[in-house]
Amino acid sequence: MNLDVVFSGVGGQGVVVLSDIYCEAAMLDGFDVAKAEIHGMAQRGGSIVAYARIGAKVESPLIETGKADAIVGFEILETARALPMLKQHGTVIVNKKYIPPNCMVAGAKPKKAEDLMALVRAKALVHEVDGIGIAQKLGNLLVVNTILLGALSALPEIPVKTVSFEQAIAGKIKEKYVNLNLKAFQLGRESVLMS
Repeated sequence: MNLDVVFSGVGGQGVVVLSDIYCEAAMLDGFDVAKAEIHGMAQRGGSIVAYARIGAKVESPLIETGKADAIVGFEILETARALPMLKQHGTVIVNKKYIPPNCMVAGAKPKKAEDLMALVRAKALVHEVDGIGIAQKLGNLLVVNTILLGALSALPEIPVKTVSFEQAIAGKIKEKYVNLNLKAFQLGRESVLMS
C-alpha cells in the first residue's frame, strides 16, 4: 500500500527541501519513492506544491485529486488550496501562519484565516502547529519546515522510522545547522504527540 503526502506552501519556505528529506528518510527505510513538484511563480512568493509517494512499489509521482493521505501546509491559505487533494478522513498538518494573497481580482476580499481554518477542519483530522512560535524559541525562523517534518513523522500512518528522518536531516542540512534542525524536528514531533 502506498502512502501519499502533499506538501504545500509558497516559494522560499523550504517546501522542496522538506519533501526531499522526507523521501530520503523513506528510502533509508527501504521504501520505493516517487516525488514531483509544481513550482508556478514560487520565486516570486507564489504557490509551490510537492507530491511524495512511498510504498513497496510506486509507479508514478503524481497524486490523484482526493487520494492524498496527508497534507503538510506551510501556511493556512496554501493548506486550504491543497484540500481537494486530500482523501476523506485524511490528515492535515498546518503551520498556523496566514499569508494573504499577493494578488487579487479587483474588488475581491481575501478570506480570513479563521474561515480558511474552518474549511480545513471540516474536511480533515487537523494538527495545528505553531511553527513560527517554536522556531522563534529556537532562535531561527528557517527551521519551520523541519518542525513541520517532525509533526508529520509523529502521525501514526507514517511508517518511516524517527532515526531515518534524523539521518536524512543530517545528510541534507549544512553541518553547522544539523543540531538545530534535529531539535526543531523533535519539537515538531512533540507538538503532535502531546496534542
